[in-house]
Amino acid sequence: MKGMMVFALLFCLASPAHAAGFEWIDDAGLGTLTLEEGSTPVLTYCYGDQLKEGVDAKYTRSCYIHPLYDLDGKPLTDDFPGDHKHHRGVFWTWPRMTVRGKKVQTWHPCNPPLRQFLVKWLKKEAGDKAATLSVQNETKLGADERVGLQTVTLVAHPASEQGRAIDVTLTFEAIGGPMELLGAKKKGYGGLCIRGAPDLKGGTLTTDAGPLQKDSVNKPFQWADLSKDGRGMAVFVPSDHPDFPPTWLLRSSYGGILNVSWPGVKPYTLEPGKPLTLRYRIYVHRGDVETGRVREAFENDSR
Repeated sequence: MKGMMVFALLFCLASPAHAAGFEWIDDAGLGTLTLEEGSTPVLTYCYGDQLKEGVDAKYTRSCYIHPLYDLDGKPLTDDFPGDHKHHRGVFWTWPRMTVRGKKVQTWHPCNPPLRQFLVKWLKKEAGDKAATLSVQNETKLGADERVGLQTVTLVAHPASEQGRAIDVTLTFEAIGGPMELLGAKKKGYGGLCIRGAPDLKGGTLTTDAGPLQKDSVNKPFQWADLSKDGRGMAVFVPSDHPDFPPTWLLRSSYGGILNVSWPGVKPYTLEPGKPLTLRYRIYVHRGDVETGRVREAFENDSR
């Protein structure tokens, strides 16, 4: 019995701090839902209206992730940055859209406004092996007109010594008429985007094609990573993604940008009753792209 007690103690001491499992913590006043593993925050889903003090109310937004945290609970993302106030942690928006014959967007504030709002929680589970959040959001044109639905599903996996995988599934459907999605002119940005924290400025960008010497626009990659000062994050794109491998906007010149630029410079039209699903994996890791085993993590992604 004594030997078993000693073994149990050693096991506890050797186990990672995250071994206590996952827990969702809701702050209704802030409109945020935070996932923790043990006592370490993993991510916060902002389901209610968010607005930074001193920022124009036109930038009010909801339905995105911020912060995304590293393995030690330090934010990897930024929100309402001074150079691009429309950037918001981990988000999914487009700079050119056509709805009801109107040229609008969800990337920047526009008139009439086109915004995402929470409709209902579909699933909120937390255990030792994974945590899942699934929500239904709606897209409104102006104050009342419902023009689209989206389902957002996040699955967070336990952290290892090197990293943590978070699966993101986004399903979009038009309501009452078509909705056209289109990236920015020439640069093509739009779609899933991560705005890095200020201290990631000047970080190292690496893709499946190798390290980048400068920012990249409209080049196809299977994955991309931004790392600096012993921590980093990557986005993996599965082979069933439309137009695989998609083009990207990648920047480390200001805070860092990882953007899967889909559909890029050619439009995609959502039709009612024909949903579109986009899947990604976010991989948060220690060290650089090599010590964080980013390429190995991508190759072992068996979703």
